[in-house]
Amino acid sequence: MSQSPQSPADKPSTEHTPATLHAPNPHHFEQMVEQASDAILLLNAQGVIQYANQAAAHLFGCPLERLRGETFGFVVAPDEPTEIEIAHATRGMLSADLRAVPMRMEGWEVSVVYLRDVTERKERLRDQLRLQEAIKGGRIGLFDWDLQTGEVYYSQEWKTQLGYAQEEIGSDYASWWTLLHPDDREATEKQVAEYLKCADGRRYVMEFRMRHKDGSYRWILAQGSLIHGPDGRPSHMVGSHLDITERRRTEGHLQRLAFAVDQSPSIVVITDPDGAIQYVNRRFCEVTGFAPEEMLGVNARALAQTPTEEIIQQNLAFTLRQGHTWEGEFRNRKKSGETYWEQARIYPVRDEDGTIVQYIKLAEDITDRKQLTDRLDFLAFHDTLTGLPNRSLMMDRLGQALVQARRDRTLLAVAFLDLDDFKTVNDSLGHGQGDQLLRMVAERLKGLLREGDTVARFGGDEFILMLTQLQAPRDVIPVVEKLQMAFTQPITLGQIPLVTGFSIGLAMYPTDSHRAEDLIRHADIALSRAKAQGPRSYHFYTRDLDEQLHERMQLEQAMRRGLERGQFLLHYQPRMDMRDNRMLSMEALIRWQHPDWGMVMPGRFIPLAEETGLIIELGSEVLRQACLQLKSWQSSGRPLLPLAINLSPREFHQTDLLERIMGIMEEYEVDTRLIEFEITESAAMSSVEQTIDILSQLTRMGFRISIDDFGTAYSSLNYLKRLPVQSLKIDQSFVKDLANDPAAHPEDAAIIRAIIGLAGNLGLEVIAEGVETTAQRDFLLKHGCPVGQGYLFSRPVAAAEIETRFTA
Repeated sequence: MSQSPQSPADKPSTEHTPATLHAPNPHHFEQMVEQASDAILLLNAQGVIQYANQAAAHLFGCPLERLRGETFGFVVAPDEPTEIEIAHATRGMLSADLRAVPMRMEGWEVSVVYLRDVTERKERLRDQLRLQEAIKGGRIGLFDWDLQTGEVYYSQEWKTQLGYAQEEIGSDYASWWTLLHPDDREATEKQVAEYLKCADGRRYVMEFRMRHKDGSYRWILAQGSLIHGPDGRPSHMVGSHLDITERRRTEGHLQRLAFAVDQSPSIVVITDPDGAIQYVNRRFCEVTGFAPEEMLGVNARALAQTPTEEIIQQNLAFTLRQGHTWEGEFRNRKKSGETYWEQARIYPVRDEDGTIVQYIKLAEDITDRKQLTDRLDFLAFHDTLTGLPNRSLMMDRLGQALVQARRDRTLLAVAFLDLDDFKTVNDSLGHGQGDQLLRMVAERLKGLLREGDTVARFGGDEFILMLTQLQAPRDVIPVVEKLQMAFTQPITLGQIPLVTGFSIGLAMYPTDSHRAEDLIRHADIALSRAKAQGPRSYHFYTRDLDEQLHERMQLEQAMRRGLERGQFLLHYQPRMDMRDNRMLSMEALIRWQHPDWGMVMPGRFIPLAEETGLIIELGSEVLRQACLQLKSWQSSGRPLLPLAINLSPREFHQTDLLERIMGIMEEYEVDTRLIEFEITESAAMSSVEQTIDILSQLTRMGFRISIDDFGTAYSSLNYLKRLPVQSLKIDQSFVKDLANDPAAHPEDAAIIRAIIGLAGNLGLEVIAEGVETTAQRDFLLKHGCPVGQGYLFSRPVAAAEIETRFTA
């Protein structure tokens, strides 16, 4: 509406006002118009509103002052009712019936417009139309049961659902009852009767079967409500019937399908797009031990075994993200934590728009089949008796190792092992015990492997050991020696302890060959040579092996035989009081009288004995011979002087050291005060607390203790003062450099003076080794060291020669 520049109300009137504009009581007229429920407008000829009542202001949603002077904006046809749409300020578009009455007022042509809000009436009409359309489109049949008269109204759709024409169904309760399925009548009538008694406002809902005109029965969903009369009692029951036969048929189909899925021998899992589990069937629960409610909402990935199946899981996730079906094998976890193998097929389920809404997994528990397959695969490449790789697998691994060795430029060794005296075990104890021995030998061999090494059984009592990542041929020796040492410990068969060992043939890559077959063959040839040398021997095939390596091998094997055949003996070197040249004690030194090599000095075989562990047996042999010699001198009436014996570092740290020593002492009944043990400074400081404990026990047993080679290693004075020792031996390297002129060697002289001073402050005796000249002797005496040992007094000599000292 818009404001008009001029209106009849603004124009001065010069004409006589018609009598119709003057009501007998204007006040009453105005009051009636203002209180009218319809909107009333007075329009001039130009359609400008001259007057509007309160109902009009309410209809347009604006104040009266705004309406007056506005252009009405609608075409007004006299005596032609029409419907218009009015824009309300807050309620939106409203519908109104419009009727206009033309008038002449005070000489002006005007129109009185009557407007009635019909918005709600139109909406109710629309609702009724929508309801009718919904009922018709939804094929809903209606009924209205007059509970007072018993008359029932059945809509046309109600009758059509069952295939009947309008006139074929009566208007009573019996018409409905007779169509009910005989099996449903009793329950249905009972529920209807119970519902009619209730007064709580709830709806009647029930499903039952009714007979179609064609003789079939249709499932009907019946719903209804009670309408109460003025007296509060139910007067009508109104409601609807809906044919749900197809739904029931579908539900039945789905129930049968769900039952089939739940009873399926396959594992079935349904998840949402993010992997959260929505359904698991009975077979899943049987396999995993989980209850269905425990799995609801759990992410399926939580059951997967990672990181062992990480690559599989990544491939699975990628395939599903692409919208494809994934098939394969992977492991899942049971409730107990145990794993099982699945053969699975996972495929996406899409909605009408193609969006993935679910994933379905169909799987089989293939754990038993997998284990059988793995077992067959294992047997194809492993020895059935020992479980070790067989010849085929070893050759494959050896081929791969040779490729790796060529790439890394490292060495590789093949060791052919043959169990010593296995035939004797088989013949004497039987093949069953022989098989048990092979199994126990295999277990011990596996425990000795380094990372990257392989041991295989080639048949009978023959094994192959592949050693990788070697830098030099000498790296093989510690491994072989460790192997030989491990088999010095007895293996118990039944109640019989059995010590066995190996003859070993060795071949090296690249020295001996670049081919796996040749390396095996060369190792076999070397094994034959090792067997010829005797039990527990090993031999290299290579002809280019360093002479020192070959000598070392020969030396070790000869040393073992020397111990077995009593080739080791003791020589004795006196310790002298350098003041009066009196013998105070002796040091027992091991010598090896080899039948071919002659006298072998300790410097040649002691380091090897330490490395191989033979020093343990050698140390026991020294103590036994020392005790035997003391007993011999005691029996002959010669005076007994203490004997000093070296304890090697390896021997010193043996757990059975004390038991072994006391066993020998008790066997030969020798006074422990006649034995002094010498331990090197480096061995003493390698594990100080353990050293203190062992030396304390030896001291309590009556033995004397000396620190040998003092000054050649790092000693903590804090620990040194705690060691239960009686003497320090100055290493001969310091004494030797003094030669004939101590003043020319001030550093060595200073070290010797410091050791003598330290020993004196700690209350220890000090002994100098390697005294060969009078100048050395005089220097030592001058600075407080009265006891010396060396060639100036005597070389180490046999027992027969040292005995002359007793009588001198």
